[in-house]
Amino acid sequence: MSVELFSKGLVEIISSSKDSERVENEILQVFKSLSESSDALDVFRNFGIPVENKIKAVQSLLNSRVLPLTIDLVTLTISQGYADNLSDIQSNVANFIANKRGASLAKVVSAIELDENTQKALKLAIKNKLGTDVELSVEVNPSVIGGLSVSVGERTFDGLLSSKFSDIKTVLKGR
Repeated sequence: MSVELFSKGLVEIISSSKDSERVENEILQVFKSLSESSDALDVFRNFGIPVENKIKAVQSLLNSRVLPLTIDLVTLTISQGYADNLSDIQSNVANFIANKRGASLAKVVSAIELDENTQKALKLAIKNKLGTDVELSVEVNPSVIGGLSVSVGERTFDGLLSSKFSDIKTVLKGR
C-alpha cells in the first residue's frame, strides 16, 4: 500500500471519531515531532529492534498525553512499516484533512510565530489570490530572518528575507 493511500485511510479513521479535531491535531503533532527527531528515526530504521519494542516505546512516551485513538494510529503506522515515512504521512494527512473540509493546505514558513489576526489576514489574502479556502500549517524557522514563504500545492510565494539575500548574493557574484 502506498504512503498516500495509507494516509487517506488514517484520515478516514480520524474522521469517524467523535474527537476528530483533537485527534487530527495530536496525530499531526506526533508525526511532526517523531519525524524531526533523529533519535526516533534511528530507532525506527533499526531492523535489529523488534517492532513490538518500538511500539511499546512510543506507547509509553505518548500514554496519558494524547487520546487512545491517536496512540492506536501511531501504533498502526509503525506496525505497518511506515515509521520511516512519518514526514510524508504527516504532510499527506494534513492535505487530506484540509481537502475534506473543502480547503487547500497552505504551508507557511515564518521567522516568528504568527498571531491569530495575522493568520486570519493571511488566509484571506491567499483566498483572494487563489480563489479557494485555505488552512494554514505554520512552521517557525528563525533562520529565515524575516518574511514569509507560502506554498499551496505546486505554487510557492517566497517573500523570505533569506531568499532575497541569496538572490542579491548571486547577482553580486555574477559581476
